[in-house]
Amino acid sequence: MGYTRPRTLLLRWADGEFAGLEIRARRVSVETFFDLVPLIDGKYDVLDPDDRVQLREMFAKFGELLVSWNVEDEDEDGRRTPVPCTVDEFMRQDPRFVREVLDQWAEAIAGVSAPLDQPSPAGEPSPEELSLPMEVLSPSLVS
Repeated sequence: MGYTRPRTLLLRWADGEFAGLEIRARRVSVETFFDLVPLIDGKYDVLDPDDRVQLREMFAKFGELLVSWNVEDEDEDGRRTPVPCTVDEFMRQDPRFVREVLDQWAEAIAGVSAPLDQPSPAGEPSPEELSLPMEVLSPSLVS
């Protein structure tokens, strides 16, 4: 008997702003993953009209991978209604939500962490590093 790989991933958020969110999304081929890499890397210019068209297409393509979710909308009276898991509804969500879903999916499917918002500062050497004793190696150890 062979191994059967599940066709979907279950993404769950345990804490933070999206605590309780659950999304089931399809796995993809390497080719499709590479098509979506610009979304993951954030290497696009939202001010460029051509890039915006491509971004919309990529976000819609990603939205097609979503199978189900437990997203609800709340009206002014506190009544909650389920939001259908469709490409159109995915595209109506706020950018923070969409980015979070994309980042978690990329991590789950390929182990690709989201890029840092800004590079880590170089910083100064630690005090321990500055006080390490240094000795010249003996001639027999240099080679």
